[in-house]
Amino acid sequence: MKKASIPIVLGLIGISIPFLIRTTLVSYPLQGVISPYLTIYWYSLDILLFLIWGYLIFITKKLPFSYGSIVDKLWVILFSYIFLRGIFAEYPLISWVYGLRFYLGISIVWYISRLQNWAKSLAFIAQGFVIGMLGQSLIAIMQIILQKNLNLPLVVEPALSPLLAGISKTIINGGVFIRAYGTFPHPNILAFAALMALLIVYIAMFTRKQASIVYGLILVFAGFIDHYLITSIQAFVIAIITGLYIGYGKSIQFPRWFTQLSILVLHSIILLTFSKVALILIIPLDVIYLTMLRNSQLFHMEQFQNNMRSIGRITWRAIIVGSLLITLIIPYTQIVATISKRIYYIEDAWQIIQNNWFWGIGLGQYVASLPDVGREFWQYEPVHNIFLLIWSEIGFVGMVLLITIIILEYYTRIYGYKR
Repeated sequence: MKKASIPIVLGLIGISIPFLIRTTLVSYPLQGVISPYLTIYWYSLDILLFLIWGYLIFITKKLPFSYGSIVDKLWVILFSYIFLRGIFAEYPLISWVYGLRFYLGISIVWYISRLQNWAKSLAFIAQGFVIGMLGQSLIAIMQIILQKNLNLPLVVEPALSPLLAGISKTIINGGVFIRAYGTFPHPNILAFAALMALLIVYIAMFTRKQASIVYGLILVFAGFIDHYLITSIQAFVIAIITGLYIGYGKSIQFPRWFTQLSILVLHSIILLTFSKVALILIIPLDVIYLTMLRNSQLFHMEQFQNNMRSIGRITWRAIIVGSLLITLIIPYTQIVATISKRIYYIEDAWQIIQNNWFWGIGLGQYVASLPDVGREFWQYEPVHNIFLLIWSEIGFVGMVLLITIIILEYYTRIYGYKR
């Protein structure tokens, strides 16, 4: 492959991430109905993970976690435990598929964190991802206008209608409206993807340490009040790509017009999803960014007087501030109902943990383990908290291993890797 074509290929990879293609491999019924949480899908992102994983093995001539460090050994033990626990799960294939995706994603992070020549590649992929999210805005806007799905060919798009049960909706002035999905399985995942893209755009104003802190806080907060970081392959891959770019990528200097367009479009996506999690997170993210801009030379009065292009900057900053005010008005009337639903899910999770606290129930088995207490079909979904979800599925043993690995990874990230 010619060097000139490499940025194009990497950019196309980034663009393709939001546009998911899938086929169904195996489905298990839940109360006689096919549940997406008990279905094994083969995604285009699965192929991408396999290809990157295989390529990294080829160029390094090393298997993942083969340096022999304590962290590497613990990763091997954790993955072995996950796959062995899957043997005794109610649906072993689902457990193994989840475990395989987890293994591929972490393996890729392991390789790139130890290689020094992926900075430009990560930048091209990140830039492509932002462009892909701009394309998502067109789909999201049309879904809101038409109040139905667009019947897009090839890519995954949920069937949408205000009359369909299980579809996420919002109430405005007494009317029921669907929330924007794009080509994502849920509006919250689309909003999370837009947040990650916005962070990539903002990162030029942050130091790497500042961006890492903001990124980590977003993941922790999102993980506390939703489950998609580990139940959605799109959210999982997007989180990995964004984290790798922040930690090891070459900073992208987007053209001014592209930055302004991206900020406007990505805010629009988040507003159209009515995602309370994203709307809560976007406020401090924008405040931090606006503070950075105010302290930068771009906002000095002398330049403002001598450069009329500053009017454009003030305009799109006003759009950001305006969108923040809108977020305080539109969706928060439903926040009490949202909290009540999450408390209900937490009670389910705690019951499962009490019954299987040591070994867990196996990856991907949560929905199948929910007690049948007359709930509606759409209420069969994972708890909206990844920490409780992980504990219930991999148990105390897996949690101890995972927490130990995270602590050691953080330590070695600061003081270096020792073989």
